[in-house]
Amino acid sequence: MKKTIFISISIALLYASCVSAGTIDFRSTPYATTFGDAVTTDLVDGVNFTITAISRGADGFRQNTNGLSFGVPGNGMYSISITADQDLKYTSLVGRGHTFTNSAGQLPFDIDADGVQMKDNLMFEPNSFSGATLGDILVNSGQVLLINVDFASLIGSSVFASATLQSLDFNKVSAVPLPSAIWLFGSAMLGFLTTRKKKRLA
Repeated sequence: MKKTIFISISIALLYASCVSAGTIDFRSTPYATTFGDAVTTDLVDGVNFTITAISRGADGFRQNTNGLSFGVPGNGMYSISITADQDLKYTSLVGRGHTFTNSAGQLPFDIDADGVQMKDNLMFEPNSFSGATLGDILVNSGQVLLINVDFASLIGSSVFASATLQSLDFNKVSAVPLPSAIWLFGSAMLGFLTTRKKKRLA
């Protein structure tokens, strides 16, 4: 029993960081359609985000009931840049592609972290939402995560392709300071168990 307690304490000490997950929901109010107002802010699970949109026609957000609408036809969005006030790892992006009569392919996205390309030609299946794994893209506080439509990769008449992005998942990892008393308690438990073992061998 005492050994189990000590192991539990050791595991707690090893996990000296607290990992919590959150989701940016592009269907929510901060992302409502705008023409000319290209910047919005969002507070998600204690993280402050600033999001800037570039769109066809007047810059701003183009929201439908399922999320943010990118591409053409219409006044679809071209890109969004996201900054946060904490270090984050972006883990997955949920979206859906759309097909049109004259479209030869799905709308491709490139994802950059602080100017470095992390994902190239990321596409979503048409007519149903699915999550694309991003592989823990680390973006430090104040740096930019850029989600950008790669129009250069569209083939021929597929410039009519479009897609909806619904949500973006992230993890935040923050150091949790451990009081010195906890370390002392752990050392005491180790000493106690060592003494008990010696007594049994004697």
